[in-house]
Amino acid sequence: MVYIEAALMSAESTHLGFATPYTALTIPHFKMRPSSRAIFTLSFFTISRTQNASIPLLNNTSATLVPAGSSNYSGNIPPIPWTTRPEVYGHSGNTVRYHRARLNQVRIHYYVAGSGPPLLLIHGTPKTNYYWYKLVPLLTPHFTVMAPDLRGFGYTGKLAAAMGYDSRTNAIDLAGLITILGFEQFHVHGEDRGAEFAYAVAGIYRDRVLFLSFCEMLLSGVSLDKWSYFTPENIPFFYYPNAAEMLIAGKEEELWSFFMESECYNPMSISRQAIAKWISSAKGPGGLRGILETYRADMSSSRTNGRSPIPVMTVGAPEFFGVNIRNEMLMVAESAQRSVIFEECGYSLVLEAEVSLAVMLIDFMVG
Repeated sequence: MVYIEAALMSAESTHLGFATPYTALTIPHFKMRPSSRAIFTLSFFTISRTQNASIPLLNNTSATLVPAGSSNYSGNIPPIPWTTRPEVYGHSGNTVRYHRARLNQVRIHYYVAGSGPPLLLIHGTPKTNYYWYKLVPLLTPHFTVMAPDLRGFGYTGKLAAAMGYDSRTNAIDLAGLITILGFEQFHVHGEDRGAEFAYAVAGIYRDRVLFLSFCEMLLSGVSLDKWSYFTPENIPFFYYPNAAEMLIAGKEEELWSFFMESECYNPMSISRQAIAKWISSAKGPGGLRGILETYRADMSSSRTNGRSPIPVMTVGAPEFFGVNIRNEMLMVAESAQRSVIFEECGYSLVLEAEVSLAVMLIDFMVG
């Protein structure tokens, strides 16, 4: 947890202590005026693990451990020439088809690939729909895969903050896109913030969603605020308007590379092309808007997260939320029909355990 206090008057070093399994960390922070109460915190839950501590994989839950091994992770796709834009491929070796759709006052960029039951993939922060590049060729023999850039991300429109970046607004975007594509019922898989949006889609459109895969996320208004120490006096850095943009601008590569790699068990699982693509998007006009506004919509999103009767599968990673994922769903869903923990895996499941994840999705959703 990095404390960044407002007013930017003087930089000094602070020793921050974490409860096990996190080690203490010394990092510069900025001192605010004594009269100001708010402290802006930037959370990196996996900044530093103590050498001898580990997060319990199962912690006496009924989640199933998926052992680490060569069958879980296919390795990076061969390097892509820098002169070529990174592409997403289906199992046939052909690139996916990219499209745009106009709905809910936003122009959405998305791709479709494969055949079979429709499966909506919802990415997280600060990624785009390129995030699924390892998973898509494993799924397209079994599903019609639909992967949009969320509003404010990638090539989708970056609307003003007042237009809404909360869970309900994103859910309306996503369900509307599925309708345009001609599907009434569909499966949903989401990771990171995309899992929260997936849960909102399942809750609002419960007659349309068949199965929900909820991975590596906690819900606003349920456990996420407690986990991130969000209180009126302790305001997460990303949530604070204007100051976050000012401090990140010009340092996007350093911040987001560190951000994404520190969340991994194996940082080498993220290709340099993928990181470069996401950083390029974040540096573009309005590129930080979707990233930061999804954080700032926490309170609005919390009002959307009610109970859901949709069959749910949870997947956790011991380097991040882990067993907390299943516990979260047990608090808000009718049941967690299947729960697994991927050993030796971090926050970006699709990049570190794409084979295991594909097997779980196929088995859970189509049998």
